[in-house]
Amino acid sequence: MAAVAVTTALGIAALPSPASAQVIVRWYGYTAAGAKACNSAANAAGPEYYCTTVTVGGQKFYALARP
Repeated sequence: MAAVAVTTALGIAALPSPASAQVIVRWYGYTAAGAKACNSAANAAGPEYYCTTVTVGGQKFYALARP
């Protein structure tokens, strides 16, 4: 019985973890101006920053994010 519990625990620990969550740094309106501002901010912030879209309460936004 103890061997089964150890094997199960090791099996769970060996599973890959879910992808890390993104960190939203700043929100922009879901408009052409918002997309342009987000893209400019991502370019200025550095290579790990990117723009994405998020939906909150049924409303879409552009968001400057990083991993």
